[in-house]
Amino acid sequence: MSEDIISVYIIEDHTFTREGIKAILNDCPSLKVVGESDNVDDGYNGVLAIRPKILLLDISLHGSSGLVLARRLKKAQLDMKTIVITAFSKIDYVMDAIENGISGYILKESPPEDLPDIIQRVYAGEMYIDSCVSNNVIKSLVHKDDNCSSEAESTAYGKLTFREQEILKFLVDGLSVKDIADQLFISVRTAENHKANIMQKLGCKNTVELVRFAIDIGLIDI
Repeated sequence: MSEDIISVYIIEDHTFTREGIKAILNDCPSLKVVGESDNVDDGYNGVLAIRPKILLLDISLHGSSGLVLARRLKKAQLDMKTIVITAFSKIDYVMDAIENGISGYILKESPPEDLPDIIQRVYAGEMYIDSCVSNNVIKSLVHKDDNCSSEAESTAYGKLTFREQEILKFLVDGLSVKDIADQLFISVRTAENHKANIMQKLGCKNTVELVRFAIDIGLIDI
């Protein structure tokens, strides 16, 4: 397969929806559907075997949740970006998805013709959250404790080295530690050490808190 073509794997338990997604992607020369599954176990094995660049994942699957699968795949540290396509807009689902390494969150009510462009953007390194849920995400992420000011956050950001600031931007853009190591031509262990230092300096415990911090100081705009 040409390096210019983005390989896509689909995990969706409704055949009609899955076929519709395939039809949309097949009309785009730069995208190629390389596999599909309708359940967590087959999907997990299929993704590991094929190793696509993009995974399109439903949350509600037969007998399990797509977010459980996202958690398993995150541990596998694949060179792949995951986009959730779902009917669920509850903030808890969005936050859980972000925490488990997804790079995109699309509602099924969104215009289907937008999907190829969203895939291209996520593949290029962007984090995409559907505009229908963005406002709720922002409200949740930027909610601050009474004793936490933007001035204090800016000071904390200033304590980061240039390399740490660079890696923070990659992290909130949804890149994995392996992706970051490849981008910066450093070892995975070095990237992990930088991430640990960033977490410690900013007082963040997970990726969701990093995204919240980045929005608070204006580093990213969702």
